Amino acid sequence: MNHPERGQVAAEFMLYTAVFMFVVIASFVVISQLQGSEIPLRQNTVAEETGEGFASILTLAVKGGEGFTYSYAFPKTIFGLPYVIDLNELAYGKDTFIMEWAGPYGNFSYSYAVPAYDYRIAGTCLSGNRLLSNQCSNVLVLNNDGKKLTITQGE
Repeated sequence: MNHPERGQVAAEFMLYTAVFMFVVIASFVVISQLQGSEIPLRQNTVAEETGEGFASILTLAVKGGEGFTYSYAFPKTIFGLPYVIDLNELAYGKDTFIMEWAGPYGNFSYSYAVPAYDYRIAGTCLSGNRLLSNQCSNVLVLNNDGKKLTITQGE
């Protein structure tokens, strides 16, 4: 019977171990890169959903009709960073608003459609028809008198 030398067995063991370690490290690098590319997508999804919350509450307030009043508490930041809800288009008779968020992986800007209505922006916190999420209160007060929807941010 032919017996392999101990040195040959040790060399084969080291070779198999090196190949196994290479496969494990390569797999780890590929998985890490895939997960890293999903983080910006997930953060932008959260930002988009925050804007959708504003669109939903404006739609609800319009459809609520005369006498509808609602206080909407919104998040002051998204992943620790403030955002802007630009209501200029609503104030000038259009049926959209824009959300802007400077996230860690780039700027996010998205337009949201809301029902056509007479929107009025009121209060000192919404100067320039822009809601700055980290300034003033994180409560938006919506009041529908049947002809117009008044949007006010608490001080």
